[in-house]
Amino acid sequence: MLKISKGLRSKIIELDKFDISLFEEDLAEKAKMIIPKIFKSVKKSRRDYKNEMKTPPGDLKHATKEFWEEIIKKAKSLRIDLIGFAPIDENLIFENDYVGGIQFLYENGIVLGMEMDYYAINSAPNPPAGLESLRIYAELGVATNKLADFIRSKGHKAIACHPLGGPILYPAMAVKAKLGKMGKQGLLITKKFGPRQRLSMIAINADPLPENTNEDVEISEYCEKCRRCIHFCPVNAIYDEPIVKHNGIKTRIDSDKCFEYFYETTGCSVCIETCPFHKIGYEVLYYRQI
Repeated sequence: MLKISKGLRSKIIELDKFDISLFEEDLAEKAKMIIPKIFKSVKKSRRDYKNEMKTPPGDLKHATKEFWEEIIKKAKSLRIDLIGFAPIDENLIFENDYVGGIQFLYENGIVLGMEMDYYAINSAPNPPAGLESLRIYAELGVATNKLADFIRSKGHKAIACHPLGGPILYPAMAVKAKLGKMGKQGLLITKKFGPRQRLSMIAINADPLPENTNEDVEISEYCEKCRRCIHFCPVNAIYDEPIVKHNGIKTRIDSDKCFEYFYETTGCSVCIETCPFHKIGYEVLYYRQI
């Protein structure tokens, strides 16, 4: 059974708006290698999706425990740092995936995360942080496509959802997959990396999903006391209290303000850099009880 959006709207990501003139010398040379890799991985995911929709599956296909163990092992070999599993929630699917062109998803989701470099993020909103954002979009995009190919080689259907843009609200799906909880800035906060990861997803027609053994994460008390991401946002794009959309989904970000500065700095990341879960880490904050 294919899943489709119930009306959640997303903002268009205009790839040509990223200001790569900010990068100089070594950073500029790296950007020349990274940006084509992003476009190439996006094109592959779009092409693979079209092929998937030529013969969509009628029913869920049984998946064994050994199959899921293979998926987890393969993900680690592709340098994917986080992996979780959850049924696809149609309320979280966007009406339009402006980057990947994905309209339909399969029943279940494999949520993936890749860590961003600690020291690069510490430079936000300066060019090294922006380049790191692009690098992770490229690397995670390639890894997501390769993992989807691996799944297909095992006889299952798979839709690779690119980390740049995407057809579904990744942080909310990651919470459902018990990878972490949502921070005040609308980003996923995990025990391992705080907000310092980018996310992608693979939709799959396999069932049942493996048992979720991820440990619970509790951050609400910390975030209520802290609010650094709200205070330090350069364009005041983070709402003090989330706004509820027409379909009941909460948003914490003024996307018009956020996106323009995101383009201007090629990735911003100030709300990641200022977060204590990035600076100090979950375990230390847990015992400090900030």
